[in-house]
Amino acid sequence: MTSSDRTVVITGGTSGLGRECARALAADPRWTVVVTGRDATRAEAEAEVIGAHGMALDLGSLASVPRFADDLRAAGLPPLRALVCNAGLQFTRRAYTEDGVEATFGINHLGHLALVRALLADLTAPARIVFVSSGTHNPAQFTGMPHPLTATPRALAYPPDATESAQRDGRRRYSTSKLANLQTAYELARQLAPRGITVNALDPGLMPGTGLVRDAAPTTQFLWRTVARALVLLPGVNTARTSGADLAWLVTDPGLDSVTGRYFVGRAPKPSSTASYDIEAQRTLYTGSLEILTELAH
Repeated sequence: MTSSDRTVVITGGTSGLGRECARALAADPRWTVVVTGRDATRAEAEAEVIGAHGMALDLGSLASVPRFADDLRAAGLPPLRALVCNAGLQFTRRAYTEDGVEATFGINHLGHLALVRALLADLTAPARIVFVSSGTHNPAQFTGMPHPLTATPRALAYPPDATESAQRDGRRRYSTSKLANLQTAYELARQLAPRGITVNALDPGLMPGTGLVRDAAPTTQFLWRTVARALVLLPGVNTARTSGADLAWLVTDPGLDSVTGRYFVGRAPKPSSTASYDIEAQRTLYTGSLEILTELAH
């Protein structure tokens, strides 16, 4: 890492997709890799194994975001050239963040938006932001997940009581958050292009064995860690290492220097859902989310 001249921050970089992306980037001596996790001790321990820096960041606590930004600046690392918004959770119950926001929307979307805003001044062009989305955002693509909700940012942050089972409600909110990640990527791509910052999104495919179902019942978690691994033989199903390499490619490939506002499935640019291209919906989500973040900061 001594020859590094650039830094990348990867949220949720201590396991699964984020860890494999961090591993791939840490093997490149040009990059200083920072992985984040809610627990500082674990983040530091996991990072040490792959030759990265571990730092505490809890996207479920908005107060943690400016603390992380300050700690990053104080660390004296090379210029920040990339931010990978990877961390994501799926709940099988109605859960809330420390700030009282529905947890899926709060962590997967609002927390990442707050982080992008906190680090914008630190990103040194040419720079890249990559959001991890999912094919579950697209109703036209069969994923087995409920279709995303159509609702205002405030209704997503402070939802009414569920009208379906807690498990199905949680899965629907996950697909909704992945649509929000994609809409945010497209909105930011337009805003940041003049500053030399590209913004793209990745669908890593289904990755059995990762920590996505950590909130599920023990039986489901066991099957996900064991039997479901055999699914990697099917199209569209990947190992975390394969998708982690794809995510690292979006950060580093020189052929993507001027590519922005695109959705990649693996390394192939693909159309995303019809709803994701609605510019008015993108702006409504963005401005409404900023209003919520401003309110929570006071």
